[in-house]
Amino acid sequence: MCLISAFLWVCLSFSDLSTDIDHGIYLSVSEVSLSKDNSKSHINVKIFSDDFENILRLYNKGKLSPTDICAKESLILSYFTKNMPMKINERYIKLQWSGCEKIGNSLSLHFSFTRPADGKELKIKATFFTELFPSQQNIIQIKREGSANRFLKFKEGDSWQTVSFSGK
Repeated sequence: MCLISAFLWVCLSFSDLSTDIDHGIYLSVSEVSLSKDNSKSHINVKIFSDDFENILRLYNKGKLSPTDICAKESLILSYFTKNMPMKINERYIKLQWSGCEKIGNSLSLHFSFTRPADGKELKIKATFFTELFPSQQNIIQIKREGSANRFLKFKEGDSWQTVSFSGK
């Protein structure tokens, strides 16, 4: 599984070698790192920046100012709250913006949330970007100390997927 993560990270990291033509790969790699207690948990979403600009333009009804994409915190948070909803124990979690990092032609978006101490079941529906790119694939790695890493894959039309954890 680590090999898959490494391959996907390389694909996104070297995306700056692509030309202005369609890159043909519609892929995101995300990591959800769950805390063992009720402290902050973290989400890191790696995406192609040109695709994200097109998605935000569509989401914002055709309007997207030419400012730095990482400065669009509220628009980004709104988009991912709608298109990557998450629940813990059937309760929606509230994403908080933690920042954005440009890496070549890709972006690394950072979010956080407070995980309830009794959180034993995580549900995710990560179909972001599929409204514009039907072949989009979203790979989510779920990490939690004391548990094996889990991987989920989402594509257009997919529904909720669940990861359960035993103990606290």
